[in-house]
Amino acid sequence: MALVVDTAVVPPRERFDLWAEISAQVFEPLAVSSPSRPFSGRLEHYALGQLGMFHMTALASSADRTPQLIREGDPQLVQLMLQLRGHVRISQEGRSSLVGPGGMVSWQSSTPYTIAGQTDFESLMVFLPLALLRPHIDLVCRRTALPIDGEAGVGAIVRQYLLGLLSGLRTGDMPKDSVGHLAEGLLDLVRAVLVQRHDPVAPERSSDVLRMQIKDYIDAHLADPDLAPAAIARDHFISRSYLYRLFEDEGESVWETIRSRRLERVRRDLVDRALAAEPIFHIASRWGFVSKSHFSRAFRAAYGSTPSDFRRAAAHEPDLTTS
Repeated sequence: MALVVDTAVVPPRERFDLWAEISAQVFEPLAVSSPSRPFSGRLEHYALGQLGMFHMTALASSADRTPQLIREGDPQLVQLMLQLRGHVRISQEGRSSLVGPGGMVSWQSSTPYTIAGQTDFESLMVFLPLALLRPHIDLVCRRTALPIDGEAGVGAIVRQYLLGLLSGLRTGDMPKDSVGHLAEGLLDLVRAVLVQRHDPVAPERSSDVLRMQIKDYIDAHLADPDLAPAAIARDHFISRSYLYRLFEDEGESVWETIRSRRLERVRRDLVDRALAAEPIFHIASRWGFVSKSHFSRAFRAAYGSTPSDFRRAAAHEPDLTTS
């Protein structure tokens, strides 16, 4: 278990000050307050590659992220919280939700927000870089502080995965070689729950169904260096112009979708320690890249690091660490 802080280790009069100080260090700069004295709180942190998972129990307390605190430091993170016990209200950009046990909600670090514990509470949170949510960053940011059902649909799957992952990490039953793969699974699930339709009963249009089929086709053919809009249109019996129109509202063109999905597969393989001895461009070639220079430029543009620096940093990250 990776324990960040337990206020029980200091005298009662010092507990809230310790909690406020650690919260601002472990998360982004925050102004923490609580009516409870003496205060009590406990925070566990598990590092999962570029993701962080936190298990928190605390007495009623609030955290405010103000414009001034954002100027002091912005890690550009999005956070997904699963409420386990008690009630917490999340407010950001005019949206506000009261979340109880089994519910989920998200917020992001780049605009002001308030997290107000209405009662003593227990929460499980996942923090991840906004960049990992491309091309859906704008969509995700527009949906922060809106309730997510953790009892049905995608939300229920994410909730069960989070609880199972936490249990394995806390007991130490999780093989270290499996943690990276489980973190990738968590990233996919967080993406799925944050970009899902908020109206699950809205009927799907034929164009929506076709677009999903095309995305599945792209995923199945990423290794083919000849994958291109012409082939996609031909195999789906549509014109290229109609194909382009299908992707107009996606935030990425067809070509950009192919490139970003290839880059994501390469990124996953670069953090896989079982593939540490495989040359980087061999990995990139396996996912359809034919030009080393083009691949390197695209990877750096997407992830802010060269492929070699990215792999080196991932290799030095322990599977489970404290902040």
